[in-house]
Amino acid sequence: MRVNCPNCGSKATITSREEQSEHVCNLYVNCTNTKECGATFVSTLAFAHYLNPPRKDTAQMAASLLKNLSREEQMELVGF
Repeated sequence: MRVNCPNCGSKATITSREEQSEHVCNLYVNCTNTKECGATFVSTLAFAHYLNPPRKDTAQMAASLLKNLSREEQMELVGF
């Protein structure tokens, strides 16, 4: 993951992270432009949502839906 300094736009280095919750953490960051900037700052990283659910979750969801169908409907879906 690339982080840029909000002050000068230079590349910045993550030095540590602190978990706030399961899907949110604070990143402690140093600007690499030490001659002209040298800022240190905290940035927040958070999980927002999936664009595609993980494969395991998708398979589990499909199996759960299939269980709720009659045997005839299940066979029709799989092409038999």
